[in-house]
Amino acid sequence: MRRILGIVLATTIAGPAFAADMTMPFKAPAYAPAFSWTGTYVGANVGGIWGTFDVGPASTNNVNGLVVAPGTMSINNSSLIGGVQAGYNWQIGQWVLGLEQDYQFTGLKQTATFATPSGPFLSGDSFSVKTDYLAASRAKVGMAWDRVLVYAAGGLETGLFDVTSAYVARAGGSPALGFTDANKLHFGFNVGAGIDYAITNNVFLGVEYRYIDLGKETYNLGAFTPAGGAAQTVSNSVSLKASEVTARLNFKLGGLGLFGM
Repeated sequence: MRRILGIVLATTIAGPAFAADMTMPFKAPAYAPAFSWTGTYVGANVGGIWGTFDVGPASTNNVNGLVVAPGTMSINNSSLIGGVQAGYNWQIGQWVLGLEQDYQFTGLKQTATFATPSGPFLSGDSFSVKTDYLAASRAKVGMAWDRVLVYAAGGLETGLFDVTSAYVARAGGSPALGFTDANKLHFGFNVGAGIDYAITNNVFLGVEYRYIDLGKETYNLGAFTPAGGAAQTVSNSVSLKASEVTARLNFKLGGLGLFGM
């Protein structure tokens, strides 16, 4: 009997200790803070642009001052476009406000050629417009659904153009001539919309549409002399209206130990 009581007592004492040894260790789940769009970002974009240059040549008679303007010629073209951007987003609840600056480079260019004589201009006279770069300073406002951001944007648009003229030879007048007025800055506006998706806390992809309207600037494009007439000084007013669609890749600097963001 004493032996049986000893066994029961030993089992009673050892049971809880053995059960404690069998308990699995518990690890608290890691805290995952809600995603925020707030922070500085930098990135790149690439896509396509299509638009219309309005070209309005005019000639001024160097003797009597008579101005002849045949009218505006609209020329269309499309090209690749790409560039870089940097900005800052500030999230307030579901709303996201932002500022962004970008620079884009494109091969957008086109040539307008007279098919028939018009005033002092002859068939074959032409004007070529080339875009050096486009730049945009924009404000943004959008709404976020966790890692998805839908936004509208707009602001100041600038662009640097080169314009070249080519005049065919005038029998009894000037030979074939060409002139270039380069690096003239145009000012206008842009407006657009886009959507971004954060694939990680620091990398987000997006697609954006933008409309661009760059106002007229006047280019000085030399002079020619018609047969038996006074020399004609030529100017040309040029403007651009265009649309672009780009894919965008941005890196948010917050969390990378930069700028304290």
